[in-house]
Amino acid sequence: MIENVQSATDEELVAEIARAPGDRLCAELFRRYSKKIYLWSFGYTHEVEEALELSQEIFSKIFRNIRSFSGRSRFSTWVYQVTRNHCLGELSKRRVRWRDRLLSFEEGVGPEALEAEVFSRVDEIEDLERILDAAREYMSKDELEAFVLHYREGLTVNEITKIIGCANATGARTLIQNARRKFGRLVEERGFGNVP
Repeated sequence: MIENVQSATDEELVAEIARAPGDRLCAELFRRYSKKIYLWSFGYTHEVEEALELSQEIFSKIFRNIRSFSGRSRFSTWVYQVTRNHCLGELSKRRVRWRDRLLSFEEGVGPEALEAEVFSRVDEIEDLERILDAAREYMSKDELEAFVLHYREGLTVNEITKIIGCANATGARTLIQNARRKFGRLVEERGFGNVP
């Protein structure tokens, strides 16, 4: 039994929940992932109510299927896959067009590169729609998704390979590199890097 749930890793929490579910453990997992799942869902729907509804459905699905988490990847990767699959499935059922908007407002990596710097300043720029619309003109949906997962969510190439469904890591790496090159051109041409 886990004594201090707040210091436990995601994987430890999940193993304990799978063994003996408890309110304290489930509440901690919910605390860690509720904002992320909502933001990921909102990235697909761009509608607050629909994102909230999808988030509730996703949490139900996660807790129902928590024993199927194999531990071969990080729990956060598994949660993202569940979220992505559920959102795409529901949007397809409801005939809502997926608009490739995957940028979350979670804390991201530091501004070590131009892309990361621009992403970290989204709240200051207050013009996320303009950046995403421009990025969609430059990148394929897979490139945009791989780019956001890598630079905003901090996922590894192997994790992105599984999420996007590339045949191998080289495919995911190519998507990220192509997207990075295109994003660099976008920033240069549109002047996003100079936004105060």
